[in-house]
Amino acid sequence: MAHFDHLVVGIRSLSEGVAEFERLTGVVPVIGGQHPGRGTENALVSLGPGAYLEIIAPQPGSALSAADETMRGVDHLRILTWAVAVSDVDASVTALRAAGFAALPPVSGSRLTPAGERLGWTVFRLNDKRIAHAPFFICWDETTRHPSETSPGGCTLEQLLIGEPAPDRLNAVLRALDVSGISVIAGDARIETQIGCAARRVVLSSGEVDTSGSRQ
Repeated sequence: MAHFDHLVVGIRSLSEGVAEFERLTGVVPVIGGQHPGRGTENALVSLGPGAYLEIIAPQPGSALSAADETMRGVDHLRILTWAVAVSDVDASVTALRAAGFAALPPVSGSRLTPAGERLGWTVFRLNDKRIAHAPFFICWDETTRHPSETSPGGCTLEQLLIGEPAPDRLNAVLRALDVSGISVIAGDARIETQIGCAARRVVLSSGEVDTSGSRQ
């Protein structure tokens, strides 16, 4: 029913984020476009079929929400959140409800790429403050080409680890939607991933990127 879709990695400036990712991996992210009404812009890298990494940053001079405002102080690539793709919003909400979880109302969104291609989606989130790093859930419009198909390749997601003070709840969410390949462990709340790009291995986290550089 569902699978990992993408990582959202924040930084204060999109140009800085693109340059840092290129320095660490050798792969240049493609500019994705701006988010209408949000004041942010992004750049994307494919992580293989159906998966990608999104670098997000404030648009220069834009007004941001309180949550997005924190990006202005982020001077290195930092994981903000992660997304799980679902094929049917109603069925997914029903499955989560059956497992004892409530969801907030779905919200539709869209953006245009620099080439004028429209991407559309519907997202929803859990209404559960006991999970520190719950994913948000995204259902792409049928007419939208998935960003993993249109973004630069060369990288793969080798590991995604979620630290949770109460890991059983997040594990129950993932089981309810049959999401595999995510490591959830007990401990301090954090998100950490290892990305392989050719011979390089890069660790990104919800703290800061491993600034010692790519591991060969």
